[in-house]
Amino acid sequence: MKGSGRLALAAAAAAFVALTMLQPARAETVVKGHIVESSTNQVKLTLEQAIQWAGESSHLLKAANQNVERNAILLQGAADELKQVTRRDNHDGEDDNGPDDAEALRAALKRYEAAASMYEDAQKQIPLVTDQLEFQTMKAYYEAITAANHEATDKEVLDVALQEERVALAKAARGKISENAKAKAVQARMEAEQKLMESKAASQKARDALSKLMGKKQGTAYELVDIPIYSKPKALDIASHIQDMTSSGSPALYKQENAVKQAMAEASYYNGTAVSEYRLKALDVEAAKMELAHAKEQLAETLNTAYLSIQQYQSQHEDLLRNLQNARNELSLAENKWKRGLVPGMEIKTYEIKVKQWERKATELAIQQKQAEFALSKPWLL
Repeated sequence: MKGSGRLALAAAAAAFVALTMLQPARAETVVKGHIVESSTNQVKLTLEQAIQWAGESSHLLKAANQNVERNAILLQGAADELKQVTRRDNHDGEDDNGPDDAEALRAALKRYEAAASMYEDAQKQIPLVTDQLEFQTMKAYYEAITAANHEATDKEVLDVALQEERVALAKAARGKISENAKAKAVQARMEAEQKLMESKAASQKARDALSKLMGKKQGTAYELVDIPIYSKPKALDIASHIQDMTSSGSPALYKQENAVKQAMAEASYYNGTAVSEYRLKALDVEAAKMELAHAKEQLAETLNTAYLSIQQYQSQHEDLLRNLQNARNELSLAENKWKRGLVPGMEIKTYEIKVKQWERKATELAIQQKQAEFALSKPWLL
């Protein structure tokens, strides 16, 4: 009876193992050489889709478009007023009780030019806001990927800590290790649990920030499928690029150039009036020009720094690849030893974690590269 009972238990165990193996495996999607875990309750989300949703829900973009419409109405009103004053000036003498025609024309022209400048400024804000929104969404998307990677790493570290704790407790029960060694294993597991708890919270925070930016309900599980891969930077003549970005009409200097334009327009209204008033306005023009020149110098320095950073990423990537290959070699060696019974399976797990960590660092370096290149091409985002 005892033998038959053991056989029944063995059969039941075998059946349980078989049932476990028949359970559906966790779905995985290979994206650009990376495996992205997925499940039935996740929504696949590309970076392009995230940017589109962010644009559709952006209050800043809506406000910028409304500002264009508002300033178009104001410009039309100023144009109509200028026409009326011009028509009255051409029929001199019909309205003797009105203000001085020359003064009225001058005031109407000033209002029209101010309205035209404001309308132009509002139009130019649209692409700037759009670029800023795209950059913010890209950062949020990549931050969510990075946070998820950190969470995955901490989960793997905890798995190892739990195994080491179980081994330590078993050895301590048999008197194989000291109480101090057992306490260290327990403490390591507790610290790993705490770190995982923190990384989970950070990952959720990153996902919620992305959802908020897209105008979507927080808590939705997204599968972020656009995992960046590092690529060799394209050849760029940084001197020519700086020249283009600091030339007249560059969006990066629009604010300073507009300030010069407005100061010069204001000074022109005082030309021919009191000398002191005109000199004050002329000083405003000089101050605006100095600010523009300073902004150009700062922009050139910023662009050059960003360019050098991108070049440094290349050497960092080469070092990272060497470390990744070394980790893979160590894993392969450990697997061979494990097959011969020379090392425990826990050691294999440790080497697997090292490989995954280097792979995730490669993703993080690719993220830094993508963001730096985007900012280099559109420095008004810096």
